[in-house]
Order: sequence, then C-alpha cells, then structure tokens
Amino acid sequence: YFVMAKAYGQLGRDGGASLMQRSLEACQRAGNLEKQTDILSNIGAVCQAEGRWDEALSYYERARETAQRAGSTVEAAVSNINIAEILTDRGEWTEAEALLLETLPVWKATQYRYQLGHCLVQLGRVLLRTGRLNDALGRLEEAKANFLEVGSEKNIPPVDAWIGECCVAMGSPDAALELVRRSLADANESHRVARTLAHLERVEAHALLNKGDLWGARDWLERSLEVAKERHNPFDTALAMLSLIELDRHEGVEPALAMLDESHSLLLKLRIRAVPPVPLPAH
Repeated sequence: YFVMAKAYGQLGRDGGASLMQRSLEACQRAGNLEKQTDILSNIGAVCQAEGRWDEALSYYERARETAQRAGSTVEAAVSNINIAEILTDRGEWTEAEALLLETLPVWKATQYRYQLGHCLVQLGRVLLRTGRLNDALGRLEEAKANFLEVGSEKNIPPVDAWIGECCVAMGSPDAALELVRRSLADANESHRVARTLAHLERVEAHALLNKGDLWGARDWLERSLEVAKERHNPFDTALAMLSLIELDRHEGVEPALAMLDESHSLLLKLRIRAVPPVPLPAH
C-alpha cells in the first residue's frame, strides 16, 4: 500500500492518500512504530501539498510523537523540519527558526547530509523572510553543497529558486535571472523541476520587475499562476495573485475583484500571517 501510494503521488494520480491510510492501519496492527512514523510524515506531505496545512501539522506532530516513542531522534527531527516549513510559509518565523536550530545539531552530529541540506534550506528561508539576507544566502548555498555532495540533484532547482529570490531581495536581479533560467530551461525535460516551476517563474517575474520590465514580469506571473492552479498548489497560487495585484496597483490599474477575493480567501484558508513583499521598481 505504501509503495503504491508513493507511485500514485509521483504519477499525479488520485487515491494515494487512501492507500497511505491503509498502509498506516496495517503498520498499527503490526505495532511497527518506525514505519508508522514514515507513513504519518508522508500523509502530512500530501495534506501540505493540497493546502490542508492544519491537517498536515497534525500528522507531522503525530509522526514526531511516534518517532519519540520508537526512540528515533533522527525521525523526530525530520518532523520538526516539516513543521517548520509550514510555520515559515505562514509567517510564524520565530517559532520556525527555534525548531530548526533545535534540529541542526542532530544533522551535524550524525553527518546526515541529506537532511542537513533540508534543515539549512528552511533556515535560509526563515532568514530571507526576516531580512537577514547575507546569512540566508550562506545557508542556502551550504544546503546546495550538501545536496550536491550526496547526489540529490532533484533538490537543486528548489534551492536555486530560493537563492534567486534572495538575490532579488539583495538588489541583484541579473544574478537571479542567470540562476533560475538554467532550471527553467530544463522544465520540459526534467520531472524534478516540475514541482518548483511556479516558484521559479515567480522569481523570474520578480527579477524582471526589479529591473523595471513590467510587461515581462506580468507575463511570467501569469505563467506562474497558471502552473500553480494546474498543480492545485494554493500557496503558490496566492503568491502569484498577490504579485499581480501589486503590479496592477503599481501601474495605476484597479485589480480584478475576483482575484482580490480569491487571494484573500486563500490567505485565510492557509492561516497566513505575513507574506513576502513584492520587489516593485521605484516610480
């Protein structure tokens, strides 16, 4: 059931969540705590991707509790990273950073470079959101180096998207464009780019916006919105909409009421406290 659910998810087919639940029930009957932790984390990831963040947090917390019962410090720390990712997206940056700093020594002590990379990415995101840009860039570059060292190429495009976003915030849009365009060039051939495509396109748009190319920025934001909706990603959908709304206002255009209502509804649904600013050019 577990393997089938993972395959369904990779193929984009419905039914993976119910298979995960059946796998969880089987492992509960068998008393397999270690496998229960893995399954709970995977169900949480499905809920997170679908925008059911409260449910995702509940599953991640159950995974952490089960890992602790099984005596697995490492798996409990993985759950903390997953929880911190949602807290970061919601704008609960202090809480997210505390969790990540708590788990960082685990990855350094175990030399578990793959999870160290994930922890560093989330730390970089928190630092980016709180304006500590040099520190953010350092953490993200360190994360990328760890992923490359263990041969996890699938994690490079998402990191590059965050590094690109950091470059835009630092006033280096050309560096951001050079970085994200390498990943975008592979978008039609690489499955690993698909899951972060909407973010890469939004970074491309923000870099162009920062350079004053409003037409180009709008085109890429509309692409990002289309991809986010196709993949049923409410977070990327909301961020693309918010960027388009700010671009309209910058150009003296009244944003569409439907987009205003939909973006507001998504923010409420996801319980987002704060969103990153749109890097508008000076008037």
